Amino acid sequence: MPHPSLKMKPERREKLFAAATHAFTELGFEQASLNQIIAEIGMSKSSFYHYFANKTELFEQIFQQALAPLAQIAEAFQPEMLTKETFWPLILATSQGSSDLFVNQPEIFNVGRMFHRNLNEPNGICKAMMAAPLALVTRILEHGKVIGTIRDDLPTSLLIEAVMGLGMAIDRWAIEHIESYSKGEFEAFNEQMVGMFIKLLAPES
Repeated sequence: MPHPSLKMKPERREKLFAAATHAFTELGFEQASLNQIIAEIGMSKSSFYHYFANKTELFEQIFQQALAPLAQIAEAFQPEMLTKETFWPLILATSQGSSDLFVNQPEIFNVGRMFHRNLNEPNGICKAMMAAPLALVTRILEHGKVIGTIRDDLPTSLLIEAVMGLGMAIDRWAIEHIESYSKGEFEAFNEQMVGMFIKLLAPES
């Protein structure tokens, strides 16, 4: 079911999301004032609550809207269909496709900063969003072990922790530095990052 806020005028929704993203990033979710956010764009409380139940729902909708294209790519990716020959090439191609979104939709960087700023908030608002990526990584590694492209000398649970940790580190670094890269440099960077995962996960010769 479409979210009620999709009925807002696009430019007004965009202004609200931009103001909220800035506040959540600079102050953190708990300290960001909803009153100040809506006042900044001239929105009344009654109007806000017509579209959102609370500040948490606003945060979640900002995140979901910005990353919806990435979520579609992840949903379409079926690890169980990969073969030993296509495993890493298709992972690289999917990663490149995701990277293209960052180039064409730079607002994703702002939402990424908001995510990492609030990752350790006591309410766990961002940690809950890691469930889908974690599930996909688990499927990739489990299938990779079956077809022999992922090392089997270490527990899958440990490999999952290693992949998620490396992925988060790359994500944090890229958000702060990658905007200065050209498209070609971004593609080369992406290939190097996938190479890091290969070195971590591939079976020893």
